[in-house]
Amino acid sequence: MAAPVKSDDNSVVRNEAFLEIEVQSLTARVKELEYDCANLTQSNFELSDRVKKLASRQPAWPKGYRPQKRHNATRPN
Repeated sequence: MAAPVKSDDNSVVRNEAFLEIEVQSLTARVKELEYDCANLTQSNFELSDRVKKLASRQPAWPKGYRPQKRHNATRPN
């Protein structure tokens, strides 16, 4: 005869199974977040290089633009 399964043993097994599934789902989530972090790090590196390049560039006026000095007649000398 098989020994009857106690309800405590059944709840322990169910709890362990739940925790195992929880660990698997959290592990998958961590891997997903690590992948996202790696992509964001790469993108950040590329954008910081682009910003450095643009920040060190000599500014240039658009073609045909001639800034004019405007003298304000109402301003006292």
